[in-house]
Amino acid sequence: MNSTVLEIRQELLDKWSEVEQNIDGMITAKLSAVSYWKYATDEYYTYLPYYHEIHKFKKGRILKNITEDARFSKRTIHSFGFNELDQLIIMQHPYADNDIKLGVGTHIYIMNSDKSVNSYVTRWYPENDHPTTLVAISVFKPLDEHNWVEVRIGGKRNWSAMNYIYYDSNRVDQVVSCNSLVETPLSYNFIYDNEDKLEKIMICESVWWKRKK
Repeated sequence: MNSTVLEIRQELLDKWSEVEQNIDGMITAKLSAVSYWKYATDEYYTYLPYYHEIHKFKKGRILKNITEDARFSKRTIHSFGFNELDQLIIMQHPYADNDIKLGVGTHIYIMNSDKSVNSYVTRWYPENDHPTTLVAISVFKPLDEHNWVEVRIGGKRNWSAMNYIYYDSNRVDQVVSCNSLVETPLSYNFIYDNEDKLEKIMICESVWWKRKK
């Protein structure tokens, strides 16, 4: 882990207790600031570039005709709340169909003046029958013109880091990742076609992800 990631990780660790004490108020504030909701069957909107491709996650399908009253009716419904500036500020999904007593996965996002984004992952209980659990804290931030980094912690021991490298300022060319389980960095190399559309992602000589034709 390089010194920059180590420093950011420590900053997140130092914030943990404060966030834990204030998380309910933070969630309430974000819910109050939602101007409109969008819905999908799984993770869909995210601040992280190529989130689904890098992790090989299946991207959700957009859901229409979902009412706000029904958004906790199925655990497959993911609700994305946007503010009046069209910024994603909260994402929620229930852990069970029609049973919020088991909690609602709630991610809140805070945009900063330097374009960085702080994220807080929680298990929230709308009826206040259990205390909210803080699961993870992360930040996605610029280091310089060609580098962004996402550092995430899940308590004192678990951490991960992703360095997004932009040789051209308009596109990701490489992502270098490491985590608390495997500290040896893993490099994802991005290959684009003549129209600057992502064609595939390589790890060494192996194709990790390829665009469907």
